[in-house]
Amino acid sequence: MLINTIHFQSKFLRHFFSHWVVAVTVLAILSGCASAPPATVRIAQGDDASVKHHIEKLIAWELQKHQVPGLSIALVDDQRVIWAQGYGLADVANQVPATADTLYRAGSISKLFTGAAVLTLAEQGKLDIDQPVGTYLPAFQPDDTRAKAITLRQVLTHHAGLPRDQMQGMFLAEPTHFGEAVELLNREPLAYPPGQMFSYSNLGFSLLGSVVQAFSGMGFEQYMHRALLAPLGMSASAFEPGPSASPNMAKAYQGQDLAVEPALRDLPAGGLNTSVRDMTRFIQMMLADGRSGGKAVLQPDTVATMFKPQNKGVPLDMGFDVGLPWLLSTLGSNSIQGAGPVAHHAGATIRYRSQMYVLPQQKLGVIVMANSDKATGVVDRVAIETLKLALQAKSGITQTHTQRPAWDDSALTSNEAQGMAGDYTTVAGLVRLRAEGRKLYADMAGKTLAVRKRADGLFGLDYAVLGLVSIDLGPLGDIGLSLREQEGRRLLVGSAGGQDMLMGERLGSPPALGAWRNRLGDYVISNPDLLSAGYQVRLAEERGYLSAEITHPKETMETGKLLLKPISDTRALALQTLADGGESVWVVNIDGQEHLSYSGYRLRRK
Repeated sequence: MLINTIHFQSKFLRHFFSHWVVAVTVLAILSGCASAPPATVRIAQGDDASVKHHIEKLIAWELQKHQVPGLSIALVDDQRVIWAQGYGLADVANQVPATADTLYRAGSISKLFTGAAVLTLAEQGKLDIDQPVGTYLPAFQPDDTRAKAITLRQVLTHHAGLPRDQMQGMFLAEPTHFGEAVELLNREPLAYPPGQMFSYSNLGFSLLGSVVQAFSGMGFEQYMHRALLAPLGMSASAFEPGPSASPNMAKAYQGQDLAVEPALRDLPAGGLNTSVRDMTRFIQMMLADGRSGGKAVLQPDTVATMFKPQNKGVPLDMGFDVGLPWLLSTLGSNSIQGAGPVAHHAGATIRYRSQMYVLPQQKLGVIVMANSDKATGVVDRVAIETLKLALQAKSGITQTHTQRPAWDDSALTSNEAQGMAGDYTTVAGLVRLRAEGRKLYADMAGKTLAVRKRADGLFGLDYAVLGLVSIDLGPLGDIGLSLREQEGRRLLVGSAGGQDMLMGERLGSPPALGAWRNRLGDYVISNPDLLSAGYQVRLAEERGYLSAEITHPKETMETGKLLLKPISDTRALALQTLADGGESVWVVNIDGQEHLSYSGYRLRRK
């Protein structure tokens, strides 16, 4: 993920949120998670031992604080592996230590391999990534005329406007084949117009998997092995629906409790089983212009394109760069100064977490993998801190700590507060900015936060427990907010570490609810699966807008809200950062009874 900060851990809600924006829960804010101890030593050039010493302290602290059983890490300097080691346990019950050869589910890091496979076929002249997907998969015919223009490049860069997931059936004991994604996508309109904005899609990479399978002349898994894994010497790695049967496979944990890791339908999007030792070979290949073991796995021009921004002309991306399919921009504490582009990708399945960062100009890379669903922030913090210190040891480039701008409440005028006031659709649901004279407040997630002017002219969020004692909002507190007119929209923009990000859009007057008003009330999922069991949905009117609150009676942190925009009596859009785009919620009739349908789930009124 681009920012691993305050976020929903919910396996059922995770698909609602993009990988490059902040998702907020005030419950998480109030948990008061302290930051890890900062670096206190200066690393001399060439002193790799001090890098390892410091990071080992950080790893021990992170594993203990967040109760993560095991973690493995590898640090690469060009063609040299500086360090590859495991910490904690791969199997708690049997006291099996994690090592550099421990296998983990790589999650969305798998997309880098699927993208590379598409590009190998392009190198062979079998594909042109600027041609429409339908050229190669005639069966791809979504219920949206705009889909005819979607190119392979847009899918690779998450700019196709496709729905993010079809969650029902995504994780099962025996999932269907990923090729089903074509049919699933054909049933749905696009979430956004192609090319409008970055919109993450797992289904899009399952679509690419079908392209690979069709034009390689063999099964997807076989081609991935022949074209990439075997040439790279990644002998322990494989694309598999579920955890490997190898004794080196780390057990899966919910926190520190042994848990089930179900199999995954969308194999090309997240089905790689691998170790950090094997992943060093992929990193080394990317740093060697596509060569591994003296042989070309990818052409130099292909590797250069993978690291090159593909979306410079997309205004709503706010300068957030995407490669093929590397992410190339970072935010806040994840930014690295003076090192050139920072290429990265994270991975998450139900129970496994991973994070990889690469500095192409500095020829440094790091991969961190863990076996607990509580390790999202852990793998990110360990990876980025390792890379920063390794950069200092290799090139002498140090990172300066930027102080959070001081509050300047006197600079906020009543006119300015009134200008910011309004209702916004955001990734955290409906947010109301409310002006009271020269003061501004944000009503969100059932809490009220102060919105204060900062010395840099931006706005920041401040929260005081019982209205008295301010608490540190962590990375969320580093984000500066502004209102920007762009593309005919009034956008809420966040800024951190020199990078802007789209946070939301100001809404107009609430649309008439029409027939949806008669559907307010409590719903249960009538076709539950492993992901959705126990979740309940309440359709409600919130300040004139339609919202869906998702809750779990036993998981207080696994709650969230979707803002819905009715566009007909039988269809609504689940809004996120834009006021006119999102995945569809349908009204369907099943056996004479009205249901709501979203992401494959059917919801029946209680």
